[in-house]
Amino acid sequence: MGKINISDVRAGMVLAADVQDRNGRTLLVKGVEISDKHIRIFKMWGITEADIQGVALEDVAAHDAATIDPVIREKAEQEIMLLFRFADMEHAGTKELARLATLRYVRTKTEAQDGHQST
Repeated sequence: MGKINISDVRAGMVLAADVQDRNGRTLLVKGVEISDKHIRIFKMWGITEADIQGVALEDVAAHDAATIDPVIREKAEQEIMLLFRFADMEHAGTKELARLATLRYVRTKTEAQDGHQST
């Protein structure tokens, strides 16, 4: 179990803990299977992460690494590490921010290659 970024949450995953908004209101209780509608609601309420049964941040990072073209991933990591060169990369928050920035970079480059407009 572990908290993962809301952008990594997928329909069918099961909550390991209640999801609450900034004011402590419960939006969804633990044990519920997440749907696409739940994910949209979380994003509307500004929820940035969720505790998911059987999924850890390391699992998400490993999945991302396995699905990205190694050449593009290497280029992305080089570019992002330049931006984070003065940051403490041992800090969990900084590591996660760099991981998300790398994924965004990869997505942007992949969409540009495919001729799609990036969002």
